Amino acid sequence: MTSLRSQALKKLAQLSSDESAQFGVANDGSSTLDMLTHSLPIFYSTNVSKLYTIPLNLNEWDVLYAITSSKVKSLEQAHKLLDDVISVYFVESPRQRFSDVLIMKFKQELLRNPNEISTFQLTRFILSISNSFPELNDKCFSLIEKYLSLVQSLFLIKPSVLFSFLGFLNAVSSSMDDVSIDLSKKTWCSIINIINSSNFFQEIEKVLSSSSDFINDSVVEYFKAGHEISGPLFFEVITSIGLALANTIVFKNMKDIGIDILNDSQMFSRNILQLKHIEYNIDQDPSIATDINITTIDTFNQILKNNAEVLTSLTDFALENAADLDNLDLSTLNRAKYTFNSRANLLQITCLVPFYSSLESKMFEDMTSVVSNYMENILLSGYISPQLIKSIISSVSLLNYYTEEYSSTILRLFPILVASDNITRETVEEVSVTFTLGLQPLNEDTIVNTIYSINNMITVNDNGSPSSLIRERKLTGTISSMPMKGRSLTIDTLDAIKNFSSAHNSHESSPIPGQSLSNATFHGNLFENCISASIVITNNYNVPSITALTTTILTQKFGVISKNLDKIIIKFLAKLVTCVTSAEFSLILKFYRLATQTSAKNDDANLSADIVSAKVFIANQLRKGPKSSEIFKLYLHDLLDSIISSGEVEHKEHRTDTEISKVAEQISSLLRPLSALLPTLDEEPLDLSSDELFTNMFRNIWFNMAIHGFYYNAEFLLPYKKYLLIIAYNTSPLASDFPANKKEISVEMNTVLRRSTSSTIEKKQKNLISGFLSSSTVQSRSPACERIMFLAAAHHLEFLRCDAGDCSKMLLYFSDSSIISSSISRSIDLMNTAITHKYTNSVQLGNLEIFNSKAVAKQLNNIILLLAHKNEMLQNSAFHTCERLIKTVPSSLCRHQSLYTLLDLMTVIFDGVIDCERNRFEPHYIFHLKHSKTKVLLQNSISWRRNALSRLSKSAKSWIKIVMSKCPLDLKMLFHSYLSDFNDYNIEHTVEYGVSFAIEMAGAILPVDRELSRLSLVGNEKPNNIAGFFSQHSWKSKYLVDMVISSSPVDIYKQIGEYAQSIRTCISEKTTIGQDLLNKIFDLSFALIINRTPGSISLIKDLVHIPFEILTGNSMKTGINIWLSIMKEREDLSFYLLSEIGMCWMRSIDNKIGLYSNELDLVKEENQMMEYKEYNKKLINKNISLAESLLKPHRLLINFLSSYFEGSMFQSHSLLKLFNIWILNAVTELKTASLHPYARLVRNELIIFAILVLNANLKRPTKAIPDLSSSIVIGNLSWFKKPLSWPFGADQLRNEADLAVSVELLSKLEHIMPTLSAYCKNESALLKIALKLDIYNMKTWLSPLAKIDKPKTPLSLELLNAAIKIDPQIAYNISQFLNVDKGKSALLSAIVSNPLQFVGVSDVLDLLLSSSSSSKDRNNLHYITYWSPTTPLKSINLLLPPWTTNKYILQYAVYSLESHDVNVTFFYVPQIVQCLRYDKTGYVERLILDTAMISVLFSHQIIWNMLANCYKGDEGLIEDEIKPKLDLVRKRLVAKFSTRHREFYEREFKFFNEVTGISGKLKPYIKKSKAEKKQKIDEEMAKIDVEPGVYLPSNPDGVVVDIARKSGKPLQSHAKAPFMATFKIKREVEPDDSTASLSSNAEGESSKNGNKKLVEKWQAAIFKVGDDCRQDVLALQLISLFRTIWSNIGLDVFVFPYRVTATAPGCGVIDVLPNSISRDMLGREAVNGLFEYFITKFGNETTFEFQNARNNFIKSLAGYSVISYLLQFKDRHNGNIMYDDQGHCLHIDFGFIFDIVPGGVKFEAVPFKLTKEMVNVMGGSKDTAAFKDFEELCIKAYLSARVHMDAIIQCIEPMIGSGLPCFKGSKTIKNLQNRFQPQRTDQEAAVFMKGLIKKSYESLFTKGYDEFQRLTNGIPY
Repeated sequence: MTSLRSQALKKLAQLSSDESAQFGVANDGSSTLDMLTHSLPIFYSTNVSKLYTIPLNLNEWDVLYAITSSKVKSLEQAHKLLDDVISVYFVESPRQRFSDVLIMKFKQELLRNPNEISTFQLTRFILSISNSFPELNDKCFSLIEKYLSLVQSLFLIKPSVLFSFLGFLNAVSSSMDDVSIDLSKKTWCSIINIINSSNFFQEIEKVLSSSSDFINDSVVEYFKAGHEISGPLFFEVITSIGLALANTIVFKNMKDIGIDILNDSQMFSRNILQLKHIEYNIDQDPSIATDINITTIDTFNQILKNNAEVLTSLTDFALENAADLDNLDLSTLNRAKYTFNSRANLLQITCLVPFYSSLESKMFEDMTSVVSNYMENILLSGYISPQLIKSIISSVSLLNYYTEEYSSTILRLFPILVASDNITRETVEEVSVTFTLGLQPLNEDTIVNTIYSINNMITVNDNGSPSSLIRERKLTGTISSMPMKGRSLTIDTLDAIKNFSSAHNSHESSPIPGQSLSNATFHGNLFENCISASIVITNNYNVPSITALTTTILTQKFGVISKNLDKIIIKFLAKLVTCVTSAEFSLILKFYRLATQTSAKNDDANLSADIVSAKVFIANQLRKGPKSSEIFKLYLHDLLDSIISSGEVEHKEHRTDTEISKVAEQISSLLRPLSALLPTLDEEPLDLSSDELFTNMFRNIWFNMAIHGFYYNAEFLLPYKKYLLIIAYNTSPLASDFPANKKEISVEMNTVLRRSTSSTIEKKQKNLISGFLSSSTVQSRSPACERIMFLAAAHHLEFLRCDAGDCSKMLLYFSDSSIISSSISRSIDLMNTAITHKYTNSVQLGNLEIFNSKAVAKQLNNIILLLAHKNEMLQNSAFHTCERLIKTVPSSLCRHQSLYTLLDLMTVIFDGVIDCERNRFEPHYIFHLKHSKTKVLLQNSISWRRNALSRLSKSAKSWIKIVMSKCPLDLKMLFHSYLSDFNDYNIEHTVEYGVSFAIEMAGAILPVDRELSRLSLVGNEKPNNIAGFFSQHSWKSKYLVDMVISSSPVDIYKQIGEYAQSIRTCISEKTTIGQDLLNKIFDLSFALIINRTPGSISLIKDLVHIPFEILTGNSMKTGINIWLSIMKEREDLSFYLLSEIGMCWMRSIDNKIGLYSNELDLVKEENQMMEYKEYNKKLINKNISLAESLLKPHRLLINFLSSYFEGSMFQSHSLLKLFNIWILNAVTELKTASLHPYARLVRNELIIFAILVLNANLKRPTKAIPDLSSSIVIGNLSWFKKPLSWPFGADQLRNEADLAVSVELLSKLEHIMPTLSAYCKNESALLKIALKLDIYNMKTWLSPLAKIDKPKTPLSLELLNAAIKIDPQIAYNISQFLNVDKGKSALLSAIVSNPLQFVGVSDVLDLLLSSSSSSKDRNNLHYITYWSPTTPLKSINLLLPPWTTNKYILQYAVYSLESHDVNVTFFYVPQIVQCLRYDKTGYVERLILDTAMISVLFSHQIIWNMLANCYKGDEGLIEDEIKPKLDLVRKRLVAKFSTRHREFYEREFKFFNEVTGISGKLKPYIKKSKAEKKQKIDEEMAKIDVEPGVYLPSNPDGVVVDIARKSGKPLQSHAKAPFMATFKIKREVEPDDSTASLSSNAEGESSKNGNKKLVEKWQAAIFKVGDDCRQDVLALQLISLFRTIWSNIGLDVFVFPYRVTATAPGCGVIDVLPNSISRDMLGREAVNGLFEYFITKFGNETTFEFQNARNNFIKSLAGYSVISYLLQFKDRHNGNIMYDDQGHCLHIDFGFIFDIVPGGVKFEAVPFKLTKEMVNVMGGSKDTAAFKDFEELCIKAYLSARVHMDAIIQCIEPMIGSGLPCFKGSKTIKNLQNRFQPQRTDQEAAVFMKGLIKKSYESLFTKGYDEFQRLTNGIPY
């Protein structure tokens, strides 16, 4: 009884309890709780022992109820309440008296007896106390014992005692989980003692039946209320306590340690069964065991062991009482329920028996006897409680795991139980789950038989009416005739059950023991129970075969027995969806389709409704799971396909309205299940962005709906609108740019749109469109029906989508090219306007669930994202839509999401403009917004990006002003919030356009600023209120200082120390340091310093040292910002802070890091390892990034110090002295600083800073001037130790900045030249010349066609000597670049006069040796042996005539070659082998033999190359004069192999010979078909063993691990037998090596080794016999050399020198270019032109894929064009030009190069191949931006190659004597030199290359050769 007063008191008691727990118990009795308790009689009664005699009144009851309902929080309070209040009331509660008013109140409210309720409350309170405070357990149990003693003495005397005892028992039973197990055990034992000692239950029955005192009103009321006071009632409650105790002991312990995997919190026996099921599965298959399952079973067994005593006593109690079936009290319904439920409890407890006894023990025998007795005699006995049914089934199921003795019985009885009429469907489903668990130990056949048995219960008579079950099951006899084990029921008991069943059931439907089964009858639940049981068993057994069986059985019964059964099958079959595989689910879907057809055929509306309900159920189930699941997709496909196929008929002119209406009804019935499957309006819609199939299917359902009369707000659709809204919400636009590659125009060619409709529908849809769009366009142009239906469907969908809250998707229709090119684009535009208008109206009407401010902002956000779309019409419409939406709903832009997106989008487009400047030939397309991380795609055109930014900025200003006029304060707060995200010390970019725009707009004076907007100003003054804006901004420094003031400095210092330690740990472990961590330590340190906290000055050291220790751009930027802040706020610390900074700067110089590191200096091109790989721009970009990261910290530091010095140079003399020291050291150390091209900018800025310091010294003449002057000149000149080279990379902005700084430096140097000349006259003049040359170089690169005069100042002898004195390398570099004869002559004289001073300059060897014209001079070159090593190519050329007999030169050449890494030398194997022709002294042979001992791979390559050079020509029949020498060297080489190397050599050559030998075995098949050749190749490939370590000669850096045995392919040849095969190669690659992902079949990383990784990929190779491949080898060597030259300056070109290895005379292996196809093959595949191929492959010109492919095409075409010209590639027909899947143009087959042409006829009299179709890909004319990019790249590639003319010639010269047909002696070299145009200036060479491009473009010679190839070889073009 809980009155309002009672509830108030309860709350008051709880508050008082909480208060006491927090502040302690008051001793003066003044607490609220004391005041409550003192109102009870116990505090004013004179005799507490007779307290029970004082009737409790209503008020006192409320107080007592409140106290016992509160939760005590402190031990003191618990003691006090127990002692003062609870103990007396509890112990005396059995005889407590209550006032008449209180008793009447209880009766009125139909509550139980006050004695029961009061005891229940007091017991619960005591048990709760004992659980909360274990210290009170003994006291609590003492009270319980006293109470039970009183009960035992009075229960036969006072009726109130029985009610009280009932309350006590119920409290114990319900509180078991919240009581300590120890107290629970003791309480249980005490209760059992009462029962056992006093014949408790019999005495209760006796006194109730005989004593008039016990037949009072309360007992009668209890009886009426269904709570009959009786022995069975008490027995049920006591057994429930026993069951609760067992449950608590077992499962509470498991939950306490975190194990809670059981499904049933009520059924103890079910949980025991589930544990056994888990244990059984683990025993059967240990591999399926999970950690949680193993832990669960182990814990369970341990609990059983630890609690064996109490649990076995419980089982003894259960067995003893469960076995007693003679005294079942079934006299009333209530007594029967108590009796059955108590037996159910006992049976559950007996489930512990198998875990404590063996199968042979008496205990187990007793259990099986009891369980079998219940199963065989009680289970089917008419009326028993559901709880007993569950207990019997779970007990028998558990026994199945131990014995099969009872399995057959339960399998036989279970179907009959399910079919009986006294069991509900809910109980059937529960016991079916338990039953399935028990089936697990049995074989699958038992499941099959059970499913059949259950379903065989369903049948009909001949007349169609349901029959009895017995006939159907063909069962005869009686249950009593079945074998029974153990004790049998007595006749009296059976009669009692029978009589009870008969008395309480209207008819007898279930058999009972001794009664024939043949009289069982049909009942209403039969079908539902049987099918429900089948479904539950199937779901829980979860085996595909059983699922398929159940599905088959149920579907076969459909339409056979009755409509009622059909309804149930339809309903329950849907429940299988949770366990079916896709195969079974497909069967279910097929069934529902057939059922739908049946309902349509029979016009059965009820069946149709049932099918729809079932489909909705399935949809609801699947929607809960992942949307990516196979079953979800199957169902979605089925529903969509059902809608699409509705009304699918053969094409006819028109259909009737009746037919259309009928199909519309079919479609309507499918809308509900489809909508149930899809995400609702408050969820994220289905993502179809990459699913072409479902995108098209969703579109087609709307098209079909339009065909069949669906339109917006159609009256017949109103009941379905909520479903249509969800479907519309999840549908993609009916037209968009996805899928990208459309073969035909979607509107005209769509098969659904082409379906016929009725004339009425067509007219209605046409009128609807015309009316809504208010345009005559549709009517006047008489569009085809397809367009009408498309527009109608779009109108229907988008207006519904608008109602669903989305107005942004309509714009995406413009992204479909077919819409743009058709006549409906105007209609779409007008429809978009109408939808925007409708949406804004809806917003203003105020449906806040859908059109709230957040949702509107999201729509605006989506539209803003389209403002950068590549499609012009879409972009225009997006701008107009934004304009309308913002004007109508200004608040839409006054939200974080929309405003941030607008600002971030401007930033992204601005970044895109910068990106085009920095990556001109490789612009990025993908950008991400800063806040939402949304991907944005930008066109690659810089003009497009500039225009987009300009337009967006202009529009954004207009929109912001509109919003400002309405809600200025809100918008400014959003600006504040936006800026606060950039208020860190570090941001990603220096310029954030969105931030600049936000500040500008926030400070603008607008009409809303009433007074300021009316200011009258003269002139150009444009004031703003930015000061007010910033004053509102909560700057970080103020917040931090406030935080420091309010916090403990000790805590903050501790925190700072922890942060510093974390940072230094990261530094030592070389892990990334988060910016947040830096910000934290800097923020707190800054705040302490600004607040002048004692000891804070010591923090400055870490504030300076940490950025230098990390030394990254971010750390330095963060450090500088904090340093500047401290200097401005604490000027007294400036000098100290600056001193620390300077000291750290000097330390970084001493440690050779940053600018002073040579780690990333570029290796000279000719000294690099040449590679046969694709041009790796990704790796170049990575190295650029590394260089920027290395140099950025010092650049930031120099700028900071320069700025600080500029502002404080006159501050003090001591400060100037500091800067003098630092600058002098920094500039002096430049002599060893970085020479990376990116270092020039930083070095020059440092020199400019030094000049600034020098000027300050000049103004107050100091002693530092001479040293500063000298160090500036010498430090600056040190840059020229590296040869002058072209600017690095494609970053136009950086290169322009580099040039600007150099020009500035030259200007400043000229300004102080008098001072510099005074101390270093010649050196300063030399510096001026060098700087001018460097500037000229940069200007030429940036504008190669511009006329720029090259400095021609001669290098006088004085200047030359000055340069030599500083560094001879500088002298050589400057003189070479001046290219003035006088300067070269002076240098040569200096070298000859004192050669030893040049020994460190290997480059001067050419000059020195060229001066040794006489034989005497040549023989007097002993000092050469001291010279530093030169390049490998120069070294190899020194092994050629005229130096073949000069021992000094030969020794130097060998030494020089050996000084290079063997991997570098490896590349030049062909050249080294040719040197053997001239090896008169044996030096070359020794070089080969020594190197071969270092590298076994080198030895193999040498052997193959020597074999290839033994004979001349393709056929290898003419012996080369070098053969004897080669044979001798090869023999000696093999002889020197170690045992291990020889074994490897034999394995490798055996493997390769087996592979190449296939070509020889193919020769007899030359005239046969390709299929026969293929068969022979496969046959031979199958015989090859892949031994460990073998490799392909063309892939020495990888090993062959497998062969694709069926990959052999014969290649076309008239008289030879080349073939292609594929091998799996494993190799190590750099993590950024793009070759690792060249092929789509690469298998990825298998292991890591340092910073490299292992990859495996399939590599195809061609094996040729009868073709001399040496010329291809040379051509690809040269292409690789060009690749290195261009990579070293980061030029944006692309070449792919693939691998070719000549292995024997006329033999070789050639790698196949991956993922590429020849232009010839494209022609054979009916591709009209190259441009058409690009469109087909990559999409139209506006797609990013096409633009990326075009960029790749331009870069590769430029690279190969320059190479083709220089090396004179001929035979450039379409079979020798390839295109890869990225758009690159690649050249193959170099049989005709230099001075050889096909057939000796110069058809190809053009510099290189540049056809009309190639130009078409670049835009179609010479005026396009793409073509101009091509021209620029060609020019730059040519200019950069000219610098390395000598290296290219040196690569060719050793091969001149090889006999290759491409050489015509010295004429070849001379012609090659001429093509480099060495006599021309760079500008003249650039003009020359442009002329070559013009000459090559669509040359008649090119067309003529292509036509010749078409006619002679059938190669199309």
